[in-house]
Amino acid sequence: MTGRPTRSRRKRQVLRYAGAGLALGLALYAGGFFLFLSDVSHYGSAPDGLHADGIVVLTGGHSRVDEAVKLLDSDLGQRLLISGVHPSASWPVLMETFAVDKAQFACCVDIDRKALDTIGNAEETARWASTHNFRSLIVVTNDYHMPRSLLELHRTMKHVALIPHAVVTGQRGTVSAAEQANRYRVLFGEYVKYSAARLRALMPQKQAAPAVERAALSSE
Repeated sequence: MTGRPTRSRRKRQVLRYAGAGLALGLALYAGGFFLFLSDVSHYGSAPDGLHADGIVVLTGGHSRVDEAVKLLDSDLGQRLLISGVHPSASWPVLMETFAVDKAQFACCVDIDRKALDTIGNAEETARWASTHNFRSLIVVTNDYHMPRSLLELHRTMKHVALIPHAVVTGQRGTVSAAEQANRYRVLFGEYVKYSAARLRALMPQKQAAPAVERAALSSE
């Protein structure tokens, strides 16, 4: 007679523990999101006058390339890599879109058409930096995208100094409720991707040469 009530109590205990564990996990994840927001809020422009060997901009966000071209115009880097350009985009269209004159485009701008995501951006940037023997890069992307970009870039370039230059999405000041809600949606979506990238970084990786070393070997 006591078997059934005992099993029922155990089942309720398991459900309570599972519910408590889920609630704790959600609370920790939410806390991580607020830490992520704090991290994002600290990104801004690179220090005035700080030079690097090269400049890389990761396409996909508002005003990223325009800002990178300004840095190149200010001679803050020897060359600019625009990573993640659509394969169908022609050179004349790119020059007009990015407001780069023909001489500068031919001299100092490189186009990466292979990268399809942030992981690809990091791999192609590592190859580019190795080809030019760059040891410092100014990284241009939106503020919310900067933590994940730096994480992936550090993964492929262990010995290259990365200087963040963030393009702030919207104004960190007075904005409408709708704009603020949209920004938080974008931020939370990026936080999910960043969390996945951090988990992937903790997983055992196959023994393979880093992208920089592979690029160096292929150029020999």
